[in-house]
Amino acid sequence: MLPKESARQERPPKRRRTASRSYQRYRAKLTDVLHVPGATGVFMSCARGKERKAAHELQEVMEERALAKYGNARPTTMLDDMDALRNGAPPSAPAPAPAPTDIEAQIHGELASLRTPHSAHTRTLDTDTECLCFLQCAPPLDSGALVTSFLEEVARTGVARSRFIQRLAPVQVLCRAETDCIRSAASALLPRFFGADKKTYRIEPRIRSHTALSRDTLIPLVASCIPPDHRVDLANAELVILVEILKNLGKYNVQTLARPATETRI
Repeated sequence: MLPKESARQERPPKRRRTASRSYQRYRAKLTDVLHVPGATGVFMSCARGKERKAAHELQEVMEERALAKYGNARPTTMLDDMDALRNGAPPSAPAPAPAPTDIEAQIHGELASLRTPHSAHTRTLDTDTECLCFLQCAPPLDSGALVTSFLEEVARTGVARSRFIQRLAPVQVLCRAETDCIRSAASALLPRFFGADKKTYRIEPRIRSHTALSRDTLIPLVASCIPPDHRVDLANAELVILVEILKNLGKYNVQTLARPATETRI
């Protein structure tokens, strides 16, 4: 029989679960849906270290807004089906619910409906960027209409309904930060907002941790996708085109590097 001390030494060391690994399991990646047709959503800024709580708050608000606007209608494309589209598979058609034949079957059906995930219309995605979250919306949800409805309610009631949500930016189209992808996405989207009536516009790029594309490249690139009858007005534009560009980089500052080796470096 081994002494207690030697038996304790032979035990394998426990694996410590770091915050970063737990965080990776908690969320899917924003890059996973860049090729999904019709993928839209909302960018949200928040305080550093509060990304997870802020994303939960935003999801609750958007689900409530979606319920008020669309009722109990199911999304035309479920979020799981959007993952299937990304992988090249056709979306799965929902199976028809069997007609209940007795009271027991009816009860089981009602319990199954209660177990349906509440967040069927939205999903939080990891952007790998501090202070920035993304909430994906499934069609037919209009992220712009939902955000506008929420902000109007906050302005009317004076109640923020959130501790961590800061700026919200609805997104009409997602693509990779490459000139060809941006040109294709802008050409498909912008004509919907520029009709026969002449309008003024302003292009406002917002670039985070990205060096491949600059403002001097983005502005003429997006402007080339707008019909020529409309003109630029930087001071009093009727339409503002926001172009958000992200790139994932690992960066350290002096304070982060000074932390003990046991702490997770972000």
